[in-house]
Amino acid sequence: LGLWLAAAVFLLMLILIAATQLHNTLAALLGAMLLFGLSYLARPISEEFFIFDFEGALSYVDWNVIFLVMGMMIVIAVVEKTGVFQWLTFQAYRVSGGRPWLLLTILMLVTGLASAFLDNVTTMLLMTPITVQIALAMGINPLALLIPGVLASNVVGISTLVGTPTNILIGSYGKISFNDFVVNLTPGVLLALLGLIIYSELSYRKEFKASGGSGLSPVLLKALAERGRITEPDHLKKAGVVGAGMIGLFVMGEQIHLLPAVTALIGATALLVWIRPDIEEMIEAVDWTTLVFFITLFICVGAIQEVGLISFFADFISRLVGENLLLAILVVTWFSAVLSTIIANIPFTAAMLPVIGYLTLTLPGAESKALFY
Repeated sequence: LGLWLAAAVFLLMLILIAATQLHNTLAALLGAMLLFGLSYLARPISEEFFIFDFEGALSYVDWNVIFLVMGMMIVIAVVEKTGVFQWLTFQAYRVSGGRPWLLLTILMLVTGLASAFLDNVTTMLLMTPITVQIALAMGINPLALLIPGVLASNVVGISTLVGTPTNILIGSYGKISFNDFVVNLTPGVLLALLGLIIYSELSYRKEFKASGGSGLSPVLLKALAERGRITEPDHLKKAGVVGAGMIGLFVMGEQIHLLPAVTALIGATALLVWIRPDIEEMIEAVDWTTLVFFITLFICVGAIQEVGLISFFADFISRLVGENLLLAILVVTWFSAVLSTIIANIPFTAAMLPVIGYLTLTLPGAESKALFY
């Protein structure tokens, strides 16, 4: 009975997230509380309702992920206040000389590079306002610059451990280091980015041609330059020094057994001590809603793992692919791609990780962690 109840609660959570009937965090929180309600309140009726106790549920929470995300959020909060993203966007226009096709390429490269080290949602939010202003001033549909930017952010963001929340989940569960992500994913990312740039240039060539490629008036250029300036250069320099140190620790961490979460917390604390911003403002900048989502999601995934549903599904895929690693890669890739159009990426990834972990242990050749990638 516990298996079916845990599966029903997890499915309900996924449906609520997909249907946007509830906020993602509230859906995961509801799922976790239903599981605790069944385990504690319905247990006196029958032992079959019991799934796990509170301590058992917390054992499924990956605290390395929680603290890594929290540390990076604090670092990003400091960096975004410096105005560096707006400055980069304006510099992209200046370098392009008002040529739309070149501006698009530069913006995609800048957005992608920023998203490899910072949260891609934050990157887009900060770059969007001035990008829209530049596009309107040039007579271009802003979507012609924004949509390729979003795609570039997603594509390049997967090249590093800290580029996306799903990478953080995968890296922590699969014991994949910062260096492993960069070495194994960057070649594919560069190829994908090249294809994406070519596709975007061809898709929006009519909009670019219609704009005529005329430059902006001196008055408008001055106004955009004012919006695209660095507001806190001293803080940006300090953030650059700390950021370089963090990258060094991410790269060297494997040799000294330093967890990425510890590096993120060291970097965040160093920035707060050195810059001395309003500490309450910085702590409030942490997206606690996302952290609660991760914690309760881990509990929901832990429930279906506890009752054996994950093992059943992993065994099914194992029998399907046999000992053929290439077939397993194709199945995992396309299964993930198709289901990710229906199920949100983060809960899907969290649920699939134990499955991939099982296949990695049982499938010949999978010890290379190809299935995690």
